Parts: sequence; C-alpha cells; structure tokens
Amino acid sequence: MTYHTSIQLQPASENHWAGEADPAYGHMGGQGRFGGWTAAVLQKAVLMEPGDRPPPLSLTVLFTDGIGNGPVEVSTRQLRAGARLQFWRSEISQRGKLCAHAQATFGVRRKTDAWTDAKMPEVAPPGSPGQYEANPPVPFGQQFRTFWTTPGPLDPTLDASLPTRSLVWSRDAHGRAMDHLLLTLIADLAPPRVMFKRKAPLMSSTVSMTVHYHATPEELAEIGTDYVLSEVDCLRCEGGYFEHSLRIWSQRGALLASSVQVAAYRD
Repeated sequence: MTYHTSIQLQPASENHWAGEADPAYGHMGGQGRFGGWTAAVLQKAVLMEPGDRPPPLSLTVLFTDGIGNGPVEVSTRQLRAGARLQFWRSEISQRGKLCAHAQATFGVRRKTDAWTDAKMPEVAPPGSPGQYEANPPVPFGQQFRTFWTTPGPLDPTLDASLPTRSLVWSRDAHGRAMDHLLLTLIADLAPPRVMFKRKAPLMSSTVSMTVHYHATPEELAEIGTDYVLSEVDCLRCEGGYFEHSLRIWSQRGALLASSVQVAAYRD
C-alpha cells in the first residue's frame, strides 16, 4: 500500500531514513512544522520498514523541538514483535537535535464482539447551507479542505461563554485517499482551544499526542477522498497548557480514530 505520497523518505542505512521538512506543512515563515506532519513522518518510517506488519493500532508522539526547513533524519527500532502485536520506536532529528519521538503499535484484529458506545454527532453533510470553509492562514492550512458546522474561534457569531467544542468536515485538499497517515494528519488539525475563549489568533505547540486507530480496511476504502468529521472537546485548560480530545467519524457514522493531546501556549 502506498501511504500518503506527500511524505517522502529515502533509506539511508538500516533502520535510518532521510527526508526533507516539507514547506507545504510549515507554519508562517517556515518556523516549525505542523505537528500532524511530524507524527505522520514518524509513523511512515515504521510502515516502510521491511517485513510484514499488522495495521496501525495506536501512535504516541512526544514533541521535543521544532523542525525548521531543510533535511531531517528518522531512525526506527523494533521493540518487540509477537503473533498479534508489534511495538516500534521512531525518532526524527534535524541538525543533530532530537525533534520528536514516537511509540507505534500495530495489531492483528480478530473477529470478536464489537460495538461503539460513542455516538456520532448529528450534523448536515459537508457543504450544506450554513457551513463555511476556513483554514489557518499558514502553509499547512492549505493542505486541507474544511467545512465548519459550528462557529470557529474567529467567527463573530461565536459565544465565548460556551464550551470550546467544534465539529468540522475535513479532507485532503489534493485528493489523496484516506489512510492511516491522513488520519494522523487530521488528528492534529484543530485550532488551539484558547482561541475560542479569546476570539483572537494564538499560537500553540503540541507537547504530546496519542492517536488510536479504529477504522477497518473496508471503512477506509469506502471513504476514498471524501470528507470525515472531526469532533473536538477541551478537557481542561490551565497554567499555559490545554488538553483536548478528538474523534474522527466517517459520513456513515463509523468511528475511525480517536485522539488526546496536550499543547502549550503563550500569552
């Protein structure tokens, strides 16, 4: 399977990969890379390793430094492999500094009892009247198409006294089909929750992010290049940090992925 063609890595040596910090996923002026891109690179390096691997089950990323423009290096290491589960570690560095590291877990799924207690919110299909398109005015924001079904943080109709919940339809702007890497990218595509209270632009940096992948291969194939729904809620904001939870839904109501992240912000 070809995973998200915008992420290019070349083998440098055993368990080492060479790439370039993609300016399309940069912040303004190339100052730092979109966290979702960093997480997807760490995941793709493991997916490119030789040998068989079950589908991704979860990914936990710790972001330790920003990634500027220029070359990057990714190293991978298998921690353990069993009959059903594989555990990998990957690290991305630039100019000798560690920028982020991840634990990636892969698992064979069996036929068992199955249910989803979480319920997809009731929302109109993407592009319905009353929805609007809005993306961050930075390079990585242009890599997605979005339709907001709830007021965004800079929407004049936003009531800042309400919980900072958002419901947004998203897809790749270049027509790439849904896969686990695109799920990883979309899992980080959410404005800082503090913006909803201040109704003003604000920069934040993801400190840690965990993504759990629930989608079956059939559910991913069914989506193709279509929109998925991101449901985001803030769990708590205090002391210069906030934590939010995110769920990604297909239009048919399948829970594709869930995520929790902690981010830092400055006044």
